[in-house]
Amino acid sequence: MQTSDWVLIATTSLLAITAFVAPYVIERWKYKFYSANLLFKFFHTPPYCHLTETRDGVGSFPVYYFRFKVINNGKVQAEQCEAVLEKIWKQNSAGEPKELISFSPVSLKWSGTQGNKYLTIQPEREFFCDFGRIQHPDYEPESAYRAIRPEEKEQNKFFFEMPERFYAQWDCLVPGKYQIEIAVYSKNAKKITKIFSIVWSGVWKDQEAEMLNELVIS
Repeated sequence: MQTSDWVLIATTSLLAITAFVAPYVIERWKYKFYSANLLFKFFHTPPYCHLTETRDGVGSFPVYYFRFKVINNGKVQAEQCEAVLEKIWKQNSAGEPKELISFSPVSLKWSGTQGNKYLTIQPEREFFCDFGRIQHPDYEPESAYRAIRPEEKEQNKFFFEMPERFYAQWDCLVPGKYQIEIAVYSKNAKKITKIFSIVWSGVWKDQEAEMLNELVIS
């Protein structure tokens, strides 16, 4: 076989490989440079943890809200973002975290959206998600959890910010040490996950700086 024949075969093979690989490379390049990219942001300080007030049918009362930010630093909007409380671990008397096996993942509330589960986040945009609150003890709601013990009903609680509360599992944390796993899903961005440690004394304080020493999130 002459050299020219080998050159022709090599050239034809290279063109065939290029035609096959090029669409994949282009799609990967487009995904990398023109996709949504989500990040968590949280600090144990205002405005992530802050004192405000809310109202019911009787009047207003103080409440502390705890929330994190989700940032889209990608090139396109992140569609149908959903924040989900996925797992809870509680520390036992030996200091060992034990997962609440019966807990099923639940959606959390995006701040200021009246309980919407899904949110579109534009590029270079930050959005808060509420994941918990502590109400003044005089105005604390009852937990919907059917298995809560009588002594736990009397304790101050950290309530998760869920659009719905379920009878079959915890909707709050009584005083103790915990870890929680939160994930954010999107139609067109990779899932992101963060584990938060929570130490909750159960003590209410009227001053914001003092309260942030009674419930510490890291």
